[in-house]
Amino acid sequence: MCKTNEEYFKIIAEQQPLDFLSKHICPYLVGSQWNTIRRCALLMGVTSDCPTLRMRLHLLLCGGPGTGKTEFLKWWQRKMGGVLINSELTSKTGLVGDARGKKIHPGLLAQSHGNVLLIDELDKMSAEDQNGLLQTMEEGSYTITKGKNHETFKAEVRIIATCNDLTKVQKPIIDRFDFPFQVQQVSRDQRADYVSNIIDSFMGKNSKDYSLVVKAYLDWARKAITQIDPTDEAVIKKTIKEYILKADDAIGGFSYRNLEFSILRIAYAYALLERKSILEQHIQFAIGLKDQILHDFSKGPHTII
Repeated sequence: MCKTNEEYFKIIAEQQPLDFLSKHICPYLVGSQWNTIRRCALLMGVTSDCPTLRMRLHLLLCGGPGTGKTEFLKWWQRKMGGVLINSELTSKTGLVGDARGKKIHPGLLAQSHGNVLLIDELDKMSAEDQNGLLQTMEEGSYTITKGKNHETFKAEVRIIATCNDLTKVQKPIIDRFDFPFQVQQVSRDQRADYVSNIIDSFMGKNSKDYSLVVKAYLDWARKAITQIDPTDEAVIKKTIKEYILKADDAIGGFSYRNLEFSILRIAYAYALLERKSILEQHIQFAIGLKDQILHDFSKGPHTII
């Protein structure tokens, strides 16, 4: 008897969906770092805001040419339906919108409401567009003012952005990214290990495309409602408090928005993927993932020619 999508997804939910599904996201980008990026992208993909709280996750890929950043954006555009924009060109057409003439016109941010916005070359974005993006990433909306008139537009977007030079990106924007990565060039040894897979892919062997499954599962899981399990609430508070007190000085440069709230958002996404309440195990996972990402990112360098 054939299973329905609902029954199939429930089976996946019980079998570590983070590991099972993430390996099918842009699978031809090789290296251990991309495995982590794929997992973060899956967590980002399942999130949406609660009525009074930002739960959306954002992903930043900083690195030089040839690291796979733009290819990752293009895959998400083709397979997941994300909206791909180039920052330099967008600044000429209007990311935020404008107030010319008698009407206030929304820009690409409002038009992408509810979707994943894929921003290539964030460091080339104008200051005005960066201001609008900052407001949108945090609040899920932004306001355009013209004289005595102002209008607020809904723009609950999740962001995957790339950049070469972080010094040209507003620091508060960087702070809004839950998953910032300094993308590294893949070593020769890693490339050699994947030669067989690359040739098989080129020849059309073992080329099953599970992207439709990934997309459908995210749409299904995102509809769930989850919250902290009351029986785990006390231990969750204790776990986060102990981490803040015991973590090394490297976390001192990150705001509570980028750390404590981000840990909770990541745990929330992980619980959604599993269709469970938020448990201590989800918090422990989120702390481990966030801590490793922040430590790696803080090592720099962040300016790449």
